[in-house]
Amino acid sequence: MTNDSISVVNYLFPVFFFFSALSTAQAGTFAYITNQVSNTVSVIDTSSNQVITNIDVGHRPAGVTASTNGKRVYISNPESQEISVIDTSNNALLKNIKVGDAPVGIVVSPDGETLYIADWYLNVISVMNTKTMEIISQIRVGKSPSGIAISHAGDRLYVANRDDNNLMIINTETENIESVISVQTAPFGVTAATTMNKVFVANVRGGSVSIIDLADSNNVVNIKTGRFPYAIAHDELRNRIFVTNQRDGTVSVISLAEAKMIKTITVGDYPEGIALHPSGEFIYVANWFDGTVNIVDTNTLEITGEIQTQDGSRAFGNFFSTH
Repeated sequence: MTNDSISVVNYLFPVFFFFSALSTAQAGTFAYITNQVSNTVSVIDTSSNQVITNIDVGHRPAGVTASTNGKRVYISNPESQEISVIDTSNNALLKNIKVGDAPVGIVVSPDGETLYIADWYLNVISVMNTKTMEIISQIRVGKSPSGIAISHAGDRLYVANRDDNNLMIINTETENIESVISVQTAPFGVTAATTMNKVFVANVRGGSVSIIDLADSNNVVNIKTGRFPYAIAHDELRNRIFVTNQRDGTVSVISLAEAKMIKTITVGDYPEGIALHPSGEFIYVANWFDGTVNIVDTNTLEITGEIQTQDGSRAFGNFFSTH
């Protein structure tokens, strides 16, 4: 290697390092909030907690899930029977895809290659290849499947069947139902723990959360919440779950170690979607009747902010995307 080539390498390396560092520094976390009445998705930059854009999607959007690579966000539109695909690089609608009769709960696999869609009327989980954007199979489940979650490894799917009062566990490789677990009345939102072997189910008409220990013969513990619990966020660091209570306008904070509710936080009117910010420091809560998002500090359990979105904010699912 000549002296000239060495000098070129020495020159290029710090430039490459600078742009790599700059690219990493510019990555941010954004909340994609479905607004069912406005037929839009509000995009919140969580560094400023400001809405940076509103994206027109399908009719009456409800569910949301973000790919782990940060490139795509998927929205379910029950009344127009379609999935909206958002390109996060420019926050533009990429495509609307017709799916079933009433897609509600949706979740994308950890590798980003498969989208699972709970169809409220057809009683199936539609399986979509995210590269071809085509439905490749359907899995017959129980009555009125609503919430859906996937294991951290991507090998198990958890589906709440609202009108059967149960949770189904599905092997994603074989697409076979491995077990059916009875919970309380009208299960809706489902959240799977990342490291501990537990699944959490919000029972809307049961006024409770079912905590299912998958490592203990699917043992179920039911804990009372507020009225009409809807969705759940899991704070693994503090060993807590946060549950939105639609009819109370509150969030129940439940200690998993104590197996009881330790606090009730008053939020906006008819809270639905809820998720833990990737930093672990905040919980974001979407309020359907207010068209707002509340921010809750996970350390103090106090509200630290409110963001105006648009009409009918639901955000049912994993609405955070980092890119």
